[in-house]
Parts: sequence; structure tokens; C-alpha cells
Amino acid sequence: MGKLTKLAGAAGLVAGAAYLTKEENRKKVKKQIDEAIRVFSPDYKKELGKPADIDDAKMVAEGAMTSVQYYNQSQENKTEHQ
Repeated sequence: MGKLTKLAGAAGLVAGAAYLTKEENRKKVKKQIDEAIRVFSPDYKKELGKPADIDDAKMVAEGAMTSVQYYNQSQENKTEHQ
């Protein structure tokens, strides 16, 4: 390993340690790590689209309605052209 690589690694380590000296920053990092662990856990996919998560439920409902509206419009266009 070259001197430059070691120096860059050491500088990154010092910068990370300096950033984590503030409690607010430690909380932010911990929250991000916990979220990443939750997203990559096998149970995450089971939680998607459940009504308890209002934003996901709205997104699913809007997506479902969009496809239904598209289908209905295409059926109306077919009947008009016949």
C-alpha cells in the first residue's frame, strides 16, 4: 500500500472522528445505519404497501387507479373507432 493511500485513509478516519464528536451527527449516522439495516432485511419486502404506511398506501392506490383509467380510456377509444 502506498504512502498516499495510507495518508488518505488516515485523513478520512480523522475527518470521520471529527464529524462524530457532535452528538447530533452521531444520531444522524445511527439513524441512517438503522434505516439501511431495515431496508436490507428480509422482512422489509413484507412491510411494503401495508395500510399502516400511509404514503405507501396512497402511492399504491394512485398507481392502481392510473392503470384502471388507462385501460378504461383504451376501451372507450376502441368502441368509438368501431
